[in-house]
Amino acid sequence: MRPRNLPGYALLSLLVIAVDQISKSLIVTKLSEGETISVIGDFLYFQFIYNEGGAMGTRLGPSWVYLILTFLAIFIIGKYFWEASSDGKGVKIPLSIILGGAVGNLIDRIRFGKVVDFIDIDFPDIPAIHLYRWFTFNLADAAITIGLVILIAGIIFRKNASDPAGGDLPCSGSEISESDTT
Repeated sequence: MRPRNLPGYALLSLLVIAVDQISKSLIVTKLSEGETISVIGDFLYFQFIYNEGGAMGTRLGPSWVYLILTFLAIFIIGKYFWEASSDGKGVKIPLSIILGGAVGNLIDRIRFGKVVDFIDIDFPDIPAIHLYRWFTFNLADAAITIGLVILIAGIIFRKNASDPAGGDLPCSGSEISESDTT
Protein backbone atom coordinates (compact mmCIF):
# COMPACT_ATOMS: atom_id res chain seq x y z
CA MET A 1 0.00 0.00 0.00
CA ARG A 2 1.35 3.44 -0.97
CA PRO A 3 1.70 5.85 1.94
CA ARG A 4 -0.81 8.69 1.86
CA ASN A 5 0.43 12.18 0.89
CA LEU A 6 4.06 11.03 0.76
CA PRO A 7 5.03 13.62 -1.91
CA GLY A 8 3.82 16.48 0.29
CA TYR A 9 5.80 15.27 3.28
CA ALA A 10 8.87 14.67 1.10
CA LEU A 11 8.54 18.22 -0.24
CA LEU A 12 8.47 19.60 3.31
CA SER A 13 11.65 17.67 4.16
CA LEU A 14 13.32 18.85 0.94
CA LEU A 15 12.40 22.46 1.76
CA VAL A 16 14.05 22.17 5.19
CA ILE A 17 17.15 20.61 3.60
CA ALA A 18 17.35 23.33 0.94
CA VAL A 19 16.99 26.24 3.38
CA ASP A 20 19.54 24.65 5.73
CA GLN A 21 22.10 23.96 3.00
CA ILE A 22 21.70 27.39 1.39
CA SER A 23 22.21 29.11 4.76
CA LYS A 24 25.31 27.02 5.51
CA SER A 25 26.71 27.66 2.04
CA LEU A 26 26.34 31.39 2.57
CA ILE A 27 28.11 31.19 5.93
CA VAL A 28 30.98 29.07 4.59
CA THR A 29 31.53 31.39 1.61
CA LYS A 30 31.07 34.72 3.43
CA LEU A 31 32.80 34.06 6.79
CA SER A 32 36.10 32.55 7.84
CA GLU A 33 35.99 29.79 10.43
CA GLY A 34 35.70 31.42 13.85
CA GLU A 35 34.59 34.78 12.42
CA THR A 36 31.63 36.43 14.12
CA ILE A 37 29.17 39.04 12.85
CA SER A 38 26.69 40.79 15.14
CA VAL A 39 23.16 40.60 13.73
CA ILE A 40 21.19 42.00 16.67
CA GLY A 41 23.61 43.54 19.17
CA ASP A 42 24.81 41.02 21.74
CA PHE A 43 21.63 38.96 21.41
CA LEU A 44 22.24 37.33 18.00
CA TYR A 45 25.51 36.64 16.21
CA PHE A 46 26.41 34.62 13.16
CA GLN A 47 29.57 32.78 14.13
CA PHE A 48 30.98 30.19 11.73
CA ILE A 49 32.19 27.09 13.57
CA TYR A 50 32.50 23.41 12.75
CA ASN A 51 30.87 21.05 15.23
CA GLU A 52 32.16 17.48 15.34
CA GLY A 53 29.75 16.57 18.15
CA GLY A 54 26.01 16.68 18.42
CA ALA A 55 23.29 19.04 19.51
CA MET A 56 23.91 21.27 22.53
CA GLY A 57 27.57 20.36 22.75
CA THR A 58 27.08 16.61 23.24
CA ARG A 59 30.06 14.38 22.60
CA LEU A 60 28.97 10.76 22.19
CA GLY A 61 32.16 9.93 20.37
CA PRO A 62 33.72 10.70 17.02
CA SER A 63 31.76 12.17 14.12
CA TRP A 64 31.09 8.73 12.62
CA VAL A 65 28.95 7.88 15.69
CA TYR A 66 26.64 10.74 14.70
CA LEU A 67 26.63 9.46 11.10
CA ILE A 68 25.37 6.09 12.28
CA LEU A 69 22.78 7.65 14.60
CA THR A 70 21.55 9.89 11.78
CA PHE A 71 21.21 6.98 9.34
CA LEU A 72 19.32 5.06 12.03
CA ALA A 73 16.95 7.99 12.63
CA ILE A 74 16.36 8.38 8.88
CA PHE A 75 15.63 4.66 8.57
CA ILE A 76 13.16 4.70 11.48
CA ILE A 77 11.33 7.79 10.17
CA GLY A 78 11.25 6.36 6.63
CA LYS A 79 9.90 3.02 7.91
CA TYR A 80 7.21 4.85 9.86
CA PHE A 81 6.15 6.80 6.76
CA TRP A 82 6.00 3.64 4.67
CA GLU A 83 4.10 1.53 7.19
CA ALA A 84 1.68 4.03 8.77
CA SER A 85 -1.85 3.09 7.80
CA SER A 86 -3.35 6.58 7.91
CA ASP A 87 -2.27 10.09 7.07
CA GLY A 88 -1.47 11.05 10.67
CA LYS A 89 -0.56 14.67 9.91
CA GLY A 90 0.04 15.36 13.60
CA VAL A 91 2.95 12.93 13.46
CA LYS A 92 4.08 13.08 9.83
CA ILE A 93 4.46 16.87 9.55
CA PRO A 94 6.84 17.14 12.52
CA LEU A 95 8.65 13.97 11.40
CA SER A 96 9.10 15.52 7.95
CA ILE A 97 10.66 18.60 9.56
CA ILE A 98 12.91 16.41 11.76
CA LEU A 99 13.90 14.31 8.74
CA GLY A 100 14.85 17.42 6.77
CA GLY A 101 17.02 18.65 9.64
CA ALA A 102 18.68 15.26 10.07
CA VAL A 103 19.50 15.02 6.37
CA GLY A 104 20.79 18.62 6.35
CA ASN A 105 23.30 17.81 9.08
CA LEU A 106 24.09 14.44 7.46
CA ILE A 107 25.10 16.23 4.27
CA ASP A 108 27.58 18.30 6.31
CA ARG A 109 29.02 15.24 8.03
CA ILE A 110 29.53 13.54 4.68
CA ARG A 111 31.04 16.66 3.05
CA PHE A 112 33.14 18.02 5.91
CA GLY A 113 33.28 15.29 8.55
CA LYS A 114 31.53 17.75 10.88
CA VAL A 115 28.54 20.10 10.91
CA VAL A 116 28.51 23.81 10.03
CA ASP A 117 27.00 25.79 12.92
CA PHE A 118 26.53 29.55 12.89
CA ILE A 119 23.59 30.81 14.95
CA ASP A 120 24.75 32.14 18.32
CA ILE A 121 21.94 33.44 20.57
CA ASP A 122 22.17 34.95 24.04
CA PHE A 123 19.48 34.33 26.62
CA PRO A 124 19.17 34.70 30.39
CA ASP A 125 22.15 33.10 32.15
CA ILE A 126 21.76 29.79 33.96
CA PRO A 127 24.73 29.89 36.35
CA ALA A 128 23.78 26.61 38.06
CA ILE A 129 24.79 24.72 34.91
CA HIS A 130 27.41 27.25 33.76
CA LEU A 131 25.38 28.23 30.71
CA TYR A 132 25.80 31.86 29.71
CA ARG A 133 25.08 31.68 25.96
CA TRP A 134 23.16 29.09 24.07
CA PHE A 135 25.15 26.56 22.07
CA THR A 136 25.88 27.62 18.50
CA PHE A 137 23.52 25.81 16.11
CA ASN A 138 22.19 25.84 12.55
CA LEU A 139 18.82 25.75 10.80
CA ALA A 140 18.85 21.94 10.63
CA ASP A 141 19.21 21.84 14.43
CA ALA A 142 16.37 24.36 14.74
CA ALA A 143 14.18 22.21 12.45
CA ILE A 144 14.87 19.10 14.51
CA THR A 145 14.04 20.96 17.74
CA ILE A 146 10.86 22.53 16.31
CA GLY A 147 9.77 19.18 14.89
CA LEU A 148 10.30 17.49 18.25
CA VAL A 149 8.39 20.20 20.11
CA ILE A 150 5.46 19.94 17.68
CA LEU A 151 5.50 16.14 17.88
CA ILE A 152 5.59 16.07 21.69
CA ALA A 153 2.93 18.80 21.97
CA GLY A 154 0.73 16.86 19.55
CA ILE A 155 1.06 13.73 21.63
CA ILE A 156 0.46 15.53 24.94
CA PHE A 157 -2.48 17.59 23.73
CA ARG A 158 -4.12 15.06 21.45
CA LYS A 159 -7.87 15.35 21.20
CA ASN A 160 -8.67 11.64 21.53
CA ALA A 161 -6.62 9.31 23.74
CA SER A 162 -7.34 6.33 21.46
CA ASP A 163 -6.14 8.29 18.41
CA PRO A 164 -2.78 9.86 19.39
CA ALA A 165 -1.15 12.55 17.27
CA GLY A 166 -3.29 12.36 14.22
CA GLY A 167 -4.66 8.87 13.81
CA ASP A 168 -1.92 6.37 13.13
CA LEU A 169 -3.19 3.72 15.53
CA PRO A 170 -5.72 1.16 14.31
CA CYS A 171 -9.32 1.96 15.10
CA SER A 172 -12.50 -0.07 15.30
CA GLY A 173 -14.74 -0.28 12.28
CA SER A 174 -17.27 2.13 13.78
CA GLU A 175 -14.64 4.87 13.82
CA ILE A 176 -13.70 4.66 10.13
CA SER A 177 -14.89 7.69 8.20
CA GLU A 178 -15.90 7.73 4.55
CA SER A 179 -12.59 9.42 3.63
CA ASP A 180 -10.66 6.49 5.16
CA THR A 181 -12.41 3.94 2.92
CA THR A 182 -11.64 5.64 -0.41
